[in-house]
Amino acid sequence: MYARKVTETNNRAFGLKERLLFCLLDGPLPPRELLDSLCMVKSNLALLAAKCIEEGLIVKSKRAGDGRALFYSLTEKGRATVTALLDDIEKKFDTVLTTSSERVTANATLESAVELLSFLP
Repeated sequence: MYARKVTETNNRAFGLKERLLFCLLDGPLPPRELLDSLCMVKSNLALLAAKCIEEGLIVKSKRAGDGRALFYSLTEKGRATVTALLDDIEKKFDTVLTTSSERVTANATLESAVELLSFLP
């Protein structure tokens, strides 16, 4: 029930569905990598993936040559959804960071935070 509720997002907030789409932005991933990236159990990923498949955001496919190996990838609709989210984020930053010096400072701070977070397991 929790997984069903967190897949429903309002007001363009970031829920598990958006996190899943961002994980797949760089290319197809197998369920095991998604489970690790999203810190969820297999049954919750199955529910989340089914909902995203139903909405036409992702597809589930088998790797060529190995009929057992599954992976998920974004559809064009899923890619457009992620692009729209990124555009919204940029617009929000532009309303908060009005000068170029504020943008440079914020960018440097964010890059430092991302580098720091990359050391976490």
